[in-house]
Amino acid sequence: MDLDVFWALLDQSASASSDQHERRVWLTSRLALLPPGDICGFETLLSASRGRVNTFLHWHAAYVVCDGLCSADRFFEFQSWVIGLGHEVLASVAASPDALAGVPAVRTLLAVGAQSWPDAAWPLWEGLSGVAREAFFLATGRSLDNALAILGHVPVTDAGPFTGEVWDLDSPVEAAVRLPRLWELSGGLEEAA
Repeated sequence: MDLDVFWALLDQSASASSDQHERRVWLTSRLALLPPGDICGFETLLSASRGRVNTFLHWHAAYVVCDGLCSADRFFEFQSWVIGLGHEVLASVAASPDALAGVPAVRTLLAVGAQSWPDAAWPLWEGLSGVAREAFFLATGRSLDNALAILGHVPVTDAGPFTGEVWDLDSPVEAAVRLPRLWELSGGLEEAA
């Protein structure tokens, strides 16, 4: 599977439905129709895409967006959500986590505040990580993880480990310095005043 097909499938799933469960079902059914090698390729590209937004600074950005309610497990789901927003959003956020401040969905979420978000509005997509496994099993009756191991690929199953510097995620100073646009959009300036 090449990168264009990977992103086309994600884009088409978004066009088919905004509901994450429905997107997962759509993606799984489409992937299950493809050759097993393409399903493995989808998982490999998903892992590589996730790796682009798997830094401590990206986790801090997710932490700010989610009003401090972003454990490592939730950060893994947040990464899936960012990938689900499409190639352009992933590229901008990979280059600068503060670019989340320009994402319309993030701006909408921060405008109303996490306390008002219904469960379905949280910027998390738990189901994306299981799409290729389910599709591979449907197509072959076998385990995707075994097939990936034969190919020498270890799938990403959680966020981290992070290399380099880490800091206090609850620090408003760190947020203001490292994520100024996002911190301001989240109401950080009002809290500091």
